[in-house]
Amino acid sequence: MVSQGRTITRAGAVAHLNGGVSDDGAGLEPRDATVFPLPAGDGIALGRFLSGPLAASVAMESSRPFEYCGARLSPRQAEVLRKLGKADGYLHLQGPARFRNVITEIPGMPANAIGPHMRALAERLRTPAKRDQRLAILPSRETERFSLTNRASLTAWLRARKLEVAEPEAMPFESLAMSLAGAALVILADPAQAGLLSLCAPGAKILEIAPEGWLCAGARGVCQVFGLEWTPFLANAPAYPLLNALPFGARVPLSYDIPIRALAKTLDALI
Repeated sequence: MVSQGRTITRAGAVAHLNGGVSDDGAGLEPRDATVFPLPAGDGIALGRFLSGPLAASVAMESSRPFEYCGARLSPRQAEVLRKLGKADGYLHLQGPARFRNVITEIPGMPANAIGPHMRALAERLRTPAKRDQRLAILPSRETERFSLTNRASLTAWLRARKLEVAEPEAMPFESLAMSLAGAALVILADPAQAGLLSLCAPGAKILEIAPEGWLCAGARGVCQVFGLEWTPFLANAPAYPLLNALPFGARVPLSYDIPIRALAKTLDALI
């Protein structure tokens, strides 16, 4: 193994569809290439894609050539790699594959070591914009941990308050990047999209919503790295209403709601 920065090069290692790397390559013919596996595909949120190994790989580009590899990219992930000039060489894996060299990030690195690489990536992806927008990012129905029962009324209320309700996996990346760069306020209710906050301008206010007992450190860490003002807001705790039917479109049994009146008071205090 050869270490460089916060990455390791493993000779003859196997790259897996989920972005993982192993040394058990028995029976697999090695390909003559140096690759950097990425967790990719429809099950990987765009924010996680930006804040994962992709950020660590940016520092490697000037030191040695490599290609990215992994599962079939989602449309938004493909847009990101095109903006970085790395989409054409992306190797779409059908299954585990062994390569001459596999570069992978070092797990468990502290936030102060990850920060410079996230900043380098953000500088290449950020789009200049006038900072007068406000937007909200709600949990994706496909990947949400708990079903948001009052999604429809919350969405209507946010739009009535002149907030753009962004859909990171559906809207073009350039449009999303411009909205984030021009955002004076972002309401984030999806922890998997915390990496998107790296595209905000310093000083932007971030209001993170999480069910009681489920506030993660991801968004707060990104805010610390990029100079954003982070404020938490706790929604109701997840519950399993045994006698009630699941909300329309729900994919998971546990559900919660975001109290709009309390959210309005917090929002008014911020702006």
